[in-house]
Amino acid sequence: MTLHPPEFTINPALLTPATTFPQLLSAPQRHTLPEGELLVFRFANGYGAAVTRPAGPDSVFEFCVLDCTHPDPRPCFDTPVAGAFLNSLTHAGAQGLLMLTERLPVHPRRAAANTALEQEEF
Repeated sequence: MTLHPPEFTINPALLTPATTFPQLLSAPQRHTLPEGELLVFRFANGYGAAVTRPAGPDSVFEFCVLDCTHPDPRPCFDTPVAGAFLNSLTHAGAQGLLMLTERLPVHPRRAAANTALEQEEF
């Protein structure tokens, strides 16, 4: 019987320090991907954001505004923050876009739901 050493590979995402955005009020859901990290933010205004960061020391960020008024967040391209997926962002650029998204007015679907609840008699 011949013993072979186990195959051991290191996922580069595990060696990349966790990304933080301390200026935000909301903490993200973190997802480790084979090629990096995905952060999903959900804000009280009904919007959110997806930020991805590939593994590696010189990685750049990708950003997308999300519509969080559905059970599963969906990309949203009709906000003044971002009309498309944005890539090649610095940490400061991604943080600025997150802060703008967090400060957007209340999503129209969330505003309509709030109005309906205010008119409801309990």
